[in-house]
Amino acid sequence: MMKRLMVLIIVVFMAIPVYAKKKKTVEIKDNTITDLTYNWTMSFPDNWKAKSLKEPNCERVYLTKRNYSVNQYIQTYGGDYTIPTFSVFAQEFGGDVFAFEALMKRALDEHRSDNKLISKMGILKDCDFITSGNVIIDSCSARQIYVKRNYKRLLDVRGEPRYINDHEVHEIYLVKVENMIYVIQAYCEREFYEANHEEFLAFVESINF
Repeated sequence: MMKRLMVLIIVVFMAIPVYAKKKKTVEIKDNTITDLTYNWTMSFPDNWKAKSLKEPNCERVYLTKRNYSVNQYIQTYGGDYTIPTFSVFAQEFGGDVFAFEALMKRALDEHRSDNKLISKMGILKDCDFITSGNVIIDSCSARQIYVKRNYKRLLDVRGEPRYINDHEVHEIYLVKVENMIYVIQAYCEREFYEANHEEFLAFVESINF
């Protein structure tokens, strides 16, 4: 009887981690995002909605705009549209920002990547590398990269299918802090990039490593 009881206790304790609640990637409070694992913070305004994910996850947080514009033509005839989005990723990486940029370029050319973070960014299909340059984020040297993601919209114009070619603008920043690479990704439709760019920039400027 004692042996059976001990076996039951062991089974119960082995099962506890399976049902334990997974920790959130970040803490979101009073319009401030705090990553307690990697020790960075960022603020965001009320017209954006922030969402944390479950650990373990190289995507730490993503934000979507609450009040965003949609092309009138799309509203009339249907079709997909993109909500302005801002994400922060983090991953251990042995190289510098230039090495990670080279990985991204190769992934865009090959439409695949073995790097988990790059695979999560949604840029492996129909994307073109546009340009890159040096910037400073929270006193850290960083790379700013622009990527264009091409797509076709299928509309129903008075019962007739019609395709419209367009693209999203992806504004990407790479920052290396100690052994971590941070990838900041902001994107929206081409038509509304100028209207969202200042808010994207404000997010980046609020990041504190």
